[in-house]
Amino acid sequence: MPDMVAGPENPIWRVGVDTGGTFTDVLLADPTGQILASCKVLSTPDDPGRAVLAGIQTLLDIYESPTGDRPTVGEVIHGSTVATNALLEGKADAAALLTTAGFEDLLVLARQNRPELYTLSPKRNPPPIPRSHTLGIQERIAYDGSVFTPLTQHEVDRVIDELQSLDVASVAICLLHSYANDVHEQQLAEAIRKRLPSVFLTVSAELLPELREYERAATCAANAVVAPTMARYIGALDDALGRGRLRIMASGGGTLPPRAMIQRPVETVMSGPAGGVIGAWAMAQQADEPHIIGFDMGGTSTDVALCDRGPTHTTETTINGLPIKLPMIDIHTVGAGGGSIAWIDDGGALRVGPQSAGADPGPACYGKKGENPCLATVTDAHAVLGNLRDGRQLGEALAVDTSAARCAVETIAQRLALSVEATAEGILRIADAAMARAIQRVSVQRGHDARAYTLVAFGGAGGLHACRLAELLGMTRVLVPVYGGLLSAFGMLAAPPRYAFSQAVLARFESTDNHYPDPSQHPAVAQALSQLSRQGSDALSRDGIDLASQRIVPSLDLRFAGQSYEITVPCREGASVIDQFLQEHHRLYGYAPQGKPIELMAVRIEALGHEPVVSAVDRVVKSVPPALPEGYRWRDGMASGERSHGPCIIEEYAATTVVPAGWSIDVLQDGQIILKKHGDTDA
Repeated sequence: MPDMVAGPENPIWRVGVDTGGTFTDVLLADPTGQILASCKVLSTPDDPGRAVLAGIQTLLDIYESPTGDRPTVGEVIHGSTVATNALLEGKADAAALLTTAGFEDLLVLARQNRPELYTLSPKRNPPPIPRSHTLGIQERIAYDGSVFTPLTQHEVDRVIDELQSLDVASVAICLLHSYANDVHEQQLAEAIRKRLPSVFLTVSAELLPELREYERAATCAANAVVAPTMARYIGALDDALGRGRLRIMASGGGTLPPRAMIQRPVETVMSGPAGGVIGAWAMAQQADEPHIIGFDMGGTSTDVALCDRGPTHTTETTINGLPIKLPMIDIHTVGAGGGSIAWIDDGGALRVGPQSAGADPGPACYGKKGENPCLATVTDAHAVLGNLRDGRQLGEALAVDTSAARCAVETIAQRLALSVEATAEGILRIADAAMARAIQRVSVQRGHDARAYTLVAFGGAGGLHACRLAELLGMTRVLVPVYGGLLSAFGMLAAPPRYAFSQAVLARFESTDNHYPDPSQHPAVAQALSQLSRQGSDALSRDGIDLASQRIVPSLDLRFAGQSYEITVPCREGASVIDQFLQEHHRLYGYAPQGKPIELMAVRIEALGHEPVVSAVDRVVKSVPPALPEGYRWRDGMASGERSHGPCIIEEYAATTVVPAGWSIDVLQDGQIILKKHGDTDA
């Protein structure tokens, strides 16, 4: 790596890096926030850090400074897939779970809902920590925090002896009702740190001090199994870049330093997609589009998220069937990407994904020789249909090989007794259907009319499907942002430092003549908010963020008495928390009962640092390709204010956009493109 030491005479530059299943995207921003260089390099799944370092090196090599000086990179913001892949592939380190005696089967029993309602022989994915590595402890904390069964030193010593015999690298401690009193968890943690100092510890009262023992245990178990892997990866990358320069993108839409991520690696499970949503929202604000659906189609998967005047957050998601109960941007993922493999099932039907060709061998049109280079993918279907022209440059080292794509798709076409072109179109339609369902999942199924939103298409393959999807869903506007093929990396540069903390606080509020007391004024709530706010402010201060640049955003989890799930409601100055809860409940469910008791379940805060300045105007100087065939256009040659119509195919460095007939093209002043279906009279 080049010298990355910054000083007064060397202003700090920043790099955003997003590791995807096929490509690793890298952007270089100067000290004023202007993006001045970009590149895509093939990912290295066996060691993602190699592609990160190679991408940064390539970026610095291709950047041409007017003065000839090499930029000094002072901060690298990285979206990591290491924790996600470890959970999905089951290749995490061995870990143990310590829980209250009698609850050893917690992870195995899970919840009794059936993901596949009509499957006669349902199968669950195995828990991240097996039953053989789950140890019960003789202790008990009651629901109100009182000690029902004390934890003895003899019991602590016995458990640690068992841990030594298991020879695990990581331990999760999740005792019953520790959110109300964590004395036993801390007693165990202190003893383990003394006798087993090399073991990674996840303590539920520190990671997730909230109700619901299964979700709390599952989240802690997930954190424990990926902690050693993430610690090795982050530590090695931090050393290679130079200590103090690395920050990791978290699933909540902010960045955290390595020390925080090593303790809470499960916060990276939606790292890259979160960067994409932050980038899409930044571009949408620039284009004055307050209601968007982000559509991020990469090489392996597609991520969709709805932003209604800002990114939508959730407090729980599911990875490989396992609930992760931490605040994060609400993103839905499906296994449909450019590298998704087309195949024929036992019934003779054409299917697409979720298996992906990834970076190696990748789609057949990449021309790489893997073990099975003739697997047909979505990208190959586009090459067959001319959406990706022969010889089209992909990233820094690949070019489209149409003949190889035809060969791959033909193997499917012969079995279906169809032409190669008809088969390619069928592959795209199946992929479209999967992605349309994903968009409906975050919109229609949650009470939002997708037709009232603008589809923001990004990721390397987003522009190839954007108009097709919009037509399927009745949407009439598509925003194609600058840096569309690298927007997740852009979002990482735009993301602020962010910490999230929570605490279970149980309270009930009765109505008097349909008037409720203010929950934020409850003594226990005020105390919890004060404590969490100090915790958040201290965390930001450790990152060198002064108090004037800090912002603390509190919220409460509320529900009607008798309900099982809560709605997170912000505490805004001058706004009634109860009124906001009632309005949101009515929007989500169509009703809000009057006078019914309301229960408080948890108090939350977000601790935010300053938002980095990053330009949404494309200033990267790219080489102009040779004259393009008729029907193709090079995006850099399209002037601001220009208006034209499809059909055409717009090419740029890291993405391709297909504009069908019936769509108009408007180039905005900042270089972004608005596509509008004919008949849309909205300006």
